[in-house]
Amino acid sequence: MSAIILELKVPEDISLALQSAGLGQDELRAHAARDLAVQLYSEGRLSFGKAANLAELSVPSFWLLLVQRGLPVFDYTEQDYAEDRALVERWLDRERS
Repeated sequence: MSAIILELKVPEDISLALQSAGLGQDELRAHAARDLAVQLYSEGRLSFGKAANLAELSVPSFWLLLVQRGLPVFDYTEQDYAEDRALVERWLDRERS
């Protein structure tokens, strides 16, 4: 699979601070990929599966990451709920008849 490489310039003082905090280049890359994936998914620019792939996480792990950050996994609106509830009510009415 082909990929593009994004470059991030980190000033030396910040790089040293990150290294002293235990964040090497690989950990920093993983953090950046996960944060980008979460942001793009939250904006609706990437599907759940593609965002998980960008974050280099399994689907369950990406789900857990969103939950840990207090973000919705799905965009389930009040209107969606009302429509689903009406559908269930109609189904129950038919079952009762």
